[in-house]
Amino acid sequence: MTADAVRASAIRKITRRIVPLLVIGYLVSYLDRINISFAALGMEKSFGLSPVAYGFAAGIFYLGYILAEVPSNIIMLKVGARIWLTRIMISWGVVAAVTAFSPNTTTLFVLRFLLGVAEAGFFPGIILYLTRWFPNKERPRAMATVLIAIPLSGLVGSPLNGWILSAFDGLYGLSGWRWVFLVGGAPAILAGIAFFVLLRNRPEDVTWLSPEERSWLQSTLDAEEAERRIGAPSGYRAVFRSKVVLLLSAAFFLLASGAYPLTYWLPSAIKGLGSQLTSVQIGWLSAVPFLLASVCMYLTGRWVKDRSVRPVQVALGVSVVAFVGTAVSLGTPVLAFAAISVAAMAAQTAKPLFWALPTSFLAGAGAASGIALINSLGNLAGFVSPFAVGWIQQESRGNVGLSMGVMILANALAMVVVAATWIARRRLVSSHNTTEAHAPTP
Repeated sequence: MTADAVRASAIRKITRRIVPLLVIGYLVSYLDRINISFAALGMEKSFGLSPVAYGFAAGIFYLGYILAEVPSNIIMLKVGARIWLTRIMISWGVVAAVTAFSPNTTTLFVLRFLLGVAEAGFFPGIILYLTRWFPNKERPRAMATVLIAIPLSGLVGSPLNGWILSAFDGLYGLSGWRWVFLVGGAPAILAGIAFFVLLRNRPEDVTWLSPEERSWLQSTLDAEEAERRIGAPSGYRAVFRSKVVLLLSAAFFLLASGAYPLTYWLPSAIKGLGSQLTSVQIGWLSAVPFLLASVCMYLTGRWVKDRSVRPVQVALGVSVVAFVGTAVSLGTPVLAFAAISVAAMAAQTAKPLFWALPTSFLAGAGAASGIALINSLGNLAGFVSPFAVGWIQQESRGNVGLSMGVMILANALAMVVVAATWIARRRLVSSHNTTEAHAPTP
């Protein structure tokens, strides 16, 4: 068998065995994260949830998530992905289901915080796990496929939650919004069990790779790991002093700030475009932008070969233009819906394009803490941006167009920081190479 045939066979097997499971896990995680956007439509009646309180409830999840993120990824490096990802999924499924019985906003805030703690480390754990199975050339496609779970969660969750909200209302004396949380928790527990049964930590733990495939994969991964160590922070603590890691964290914070509000406020924004829309209709309409984003992410992962910052810059630029178009066309529902669909496509596609950058830079223990740090600091956006949108809407008496300024500004600034990160990384590698060239020969 030729080297190309060995590579193709190995990647095909790994993709078929691992990627679908990771997509399901991440899809379930996002469903439990965003179903509050539909539950909020019922909580307004149950205990008068205001826009600011809803923004806080949506965002406080990320405070718990951020505090536990880095420790969680370090633990996973020690105990293995199989055990740790299983623990994460089962614990967050339990917390998500318990949220159904929230009697007031205070309890809701506490449970949303605990949900963040329970889920912390899942996404950076997946990113780190992919580096243990996919070489640099194949990893962006695998990553884009896994991240399709984000728009898929809107595609699946929007009509599903809209239907639950309406059809389950009053069943066994529980309001529809409570069923949204209760039904949402069960898949996480089931997926956690599936992870424990089917997932393996390393290539050497599986029997479905041939000796040739395993040898090729291990030698390729080892060579790339050695290359990434050039100029990369070494050890768990070094990442906190790395200029490139901090710039990547800032870039991801801004990029996420331009995407999260769309996830949490889309149902409310669509409801504002047509006051006569039912919950089910809002659910189906909310699914359309996420369907288009899923297709865009999949095609981008297959077609884009450029591993520089250009692809992510293009995606961010398109999202800025589309969000501006949404803000100025709210008076024309068809145009506004078309613009917000393009914005969703661009904002979501920017995520896998971004993650190709840190995974090609970080190595070893620094990768575990570095990826977690970038994700956790970046996910501050999950608290800041939904809350900012809610505050602007409340203070402006529901001016959706004005609140779009959060996404517009965030994505524009993200373009600037991504460019600065690329320059800093190139200078770091150049400096290292110059030092090596002038080092005395032993």
